[in-house]
Amino acid sequence: MIKLSDYLDYLNQEIIQARKKADENAVLVAKQYAQHPYLKFFKVPRYSIPVIKMDIPIKVADIDADSKFNFKIDPKLFMVEVNEKIALVNKEKNLSISPITETQTKNDDFKLLFKTLENKDQRYIKNLSTVIKKLDLAPQIKSLNLEIFRPQADEDENNELARILSETIASKYTLVASRLNNLYIDPDTTKAEDKDRMFINLHVEMEEEGLRIVKFTNKEGQEIEEITFE
Repeated sequence: MIKLSDYLDYLNQEIIQARKKADENAVLVAKQYAQHPYLKFFKVPRYSIPVIKMDIPIKVADIDADSKFNFKIDPKLFMVEVNEKIALVNKEKNLSISPITETQTKNDDFKLLFKTLENKDQRYIKNLSTVIKKLDLAPQIKSLNLEIFRPQADEDENNELARILSETIASKYTLVASRLNNLYIDPDTTKAEDKDRMFINLHVEMEEEGLRIVKFTNKEGQEIEEITFE
């Protein structure tokens, strides 16, 4: 895995080295021409490649990006979605999780949770799922259990309820902006296990441009370095 910028820099360095070797060889041939009794009257052959074009397939290995989300929740809609998931998991896993009410979603524990999430939105984060995993829903689950007079609820039911609440809360985040930091790629696209990975075709066009560095001394005796582009 390598950063895309590092990979492009590598290609650039390789092309520069190839052109350097070509120029060094041209100088060597020029010296040979100069020493030859007949060839010294001929122009020394030198070839340049003004433009290099490459189409390179690469595999996207990882994307380093930050995202900004907006959190907005409607207690009534939240209740409906949570209860739909509760009914489904009760049927699939033979549990007895009690449905929640809109009044419960407006108690102090839920109000504090929703207010905290709203205050922390609109900030760039690496991963929304990481934020959701860090949520402590123990106070909310405890308040739900107490309101149905079941302080010692089944652990499996509590775990399922925590998952349902987390998933429903996560669905209330809306992506508003993304910021790409780094794109990591893998130049090896021949692996059979990578057939489902994201591939892109990198079209690179490098145009030749020369420069000269000339040093001279001005009238004050200072050495000046001048760069001119050709």
